[in-house]
Amino acid sequence: MKNFEYLHGQIAILNSRGLIVPNYKRAKQYLLTNNYYNIINGYSKYFMNGQNTYIPGATFDEITHLYYFDKEIKYTLFRAITEAENHIKSILAYRFSEVYNNKPYAYLDINCYDNSKTLELGWLISRLTKIINNNKNSKNNNSIKHHVKKHNDVPIWVLIDYLDFGEMNALIKNLPVSVQNNIAKNSCSFVSDNISMTTPFTPETMISFTENIRQVRNICAHNNKLLDSKCKADVKFYPDLHSIYGISRNSKRNDVYNVFISLQCFLSKTQYAQLHNTIRKRIITLDNRLNTIKVNTILNSLGFPKDWHRKTPSLKQN
Repeated sequence: MKNFEYLHGQIAILNSRGLIVPNYKRAKQYLLTNNYYNIINGYSKYFMNGQNTYIPGATFDEITHLYYFDKEIKYTLFRAITEAENHIKSILAYRFSEVYNNKPYAYLDINCYDNSKTLELGWLISRLTKIINNNKNSKNNNSIKHHVKKHNDVPIWVLIDYLDFGEMNALIKNLPVSVQNNIAKNSCSFVSDNISMTTPFTPETMISFTENIRQVRNICAHNNKLLDSKCKADVKFYPDLHSIYGISRNSKRNDVYNVFISLQCFLSKTQYAQLHNTIRKRIITLDNRLNTIKVNTILNSLGFPKDWHRKTPSLKQN
């Protein structure tokens, strides 16, 4: 086991590795109220020369600025993803109800899904059943409990608000292709609001986008480090979107930047402009606070192009 280290000992270690601590008292308070492991182990590496020592001139304040930047970017993305999630859930509930309008608990019936995905449906139906049972047996009043008691059914437009992003995505993945197509077509209202559409926005593309959005959402929700994070797979290549940003079919498309631009397909023009402008402002602020490293090091860790904040203008918010 590693021995417990007092705050003055933590700062002494940083000093011994060449890190400048401009304000000793403030640094002690910061380390007391913010976990040393999360901050120093997570963000120091960008200021180190590879020999467990810091770049000459690197300061404790720079590390805290980078930590704050990562935190603020996560908050900004999470808020935008929540808005996108609400849009997708609304479309999903409408299109599912449209097909299975007169069938109680249709989402618990394996016949209402793609019959080629039987192995995946066990978990999904079990999960949806558990959500209903937990809420109908709850001591607190809720919409599921109300609908079970009064109607002996919980419509999907009621259930949908109890699903997390992963459960929602799993539901979409297992729907018949015809329903997936309708959801993707409705998402085109957002796509065409932000970019010029010349090719179909297919369910396969949509699901690959939402899957990577889900992974970044979880990083943000659990307050894990966003810098250097990668999704498990590349999103599908969508020429109408990716060609705008010089991203080719052979490019890697599993970073935060690709998730960021894909949110255009699920947000209104105003919502996306707000996301874009907020992130741009955060990067400009960080650039002004870094002295020993270039902000492009951080942009690269997120997959953003070099000097993105300088070369990319603000978007108009209608």
